[in-house]
Amino acid sequence: FEVDEDGEGIVDAPKGRAGNYTNAEDILLCNTWLQVSRDPSVGGDQSRDAYWNRMKEHFDVRNVSGIDRSERSLRSRWSTINKDCQKWAAAQKAVDK
Repeated sequence: FEVDEDGEGIVDAPKGRAGNYTNAEDILLCNTWLQVSRDPSVGGDQSRDAYWNRMKEHFDVRNVSGIDRSERSLRSRWSTINKDCQKWAAAQKAVDK
């Protein structure tokens, strides 16, 4: 915590970086992607910002971890998960051949 300019009240300090994502948050993010990306009422015709606003709203409503994840953090985590899933899918495809 920090003290305000007059030295009287306590002001919240900047939040800084939150901890690593939990397994539950990863699962929630994957479920969020499924719900938002497959919503037939919106479809694929939306801007990146609109899409990630919807992702964050959906994630926030269902997040019980108590950690507020930024839209940027969600995008970054999803990128990591998606990259790993693509590697797994490629490996699975090679095994199937």
